[in-house]
Amino acid sequence: MRVRVKVRIIASGSQVTTSALVNSGFESEEPDICIPMEVARLLRLWPRREVESVGTFTAGGEVAVHILGSGRLQLLVDSEVKSEIVCNLMMNPYVDEVLLSDYVIDELGIIVVSFRRGLWRHVSDEPSIVRSSAEPEHW
Repeated sequence: MRVRVKVRIIASGSQVTTSALVNSGFESEEPDICIPMEVARLLRLWPRREVESVGTFTAGGEVAVHILGSGRLQLLVDSEVKSEIVCNLMMNPYVDEVLLSDYVIDELGIIVVSFRRGLWRHVSDEPSIVRSSAEPEHW
């Protein structure tokens, strides 16, 4: 099992609530998240007349991702917003779920307890609190 958390992405006057994969292998020097094309459409960020694309290396090889600007990202536990950051939104047409970079994982205060069992806690939680992963949402 992998660690997934519930998030709300807010951009362009729209919002999407979905699960996101806590991906420690998505290394970044900035608060980047990767979103599927359908999420970009729901946020009214895609399609665009002009788009900046950059090549990046993924587990599947090199791919061009599209830079869509910034948005707000909220970490949700039930209906409570545990933390919120401004992040960079990148659209990868080959992913089918939202991916959080290592930078974003730290900024949101997500502490992984067990990747194998899908357990995590928030930095503000008591040490005795251990949360289960959200169900995956594939777009």
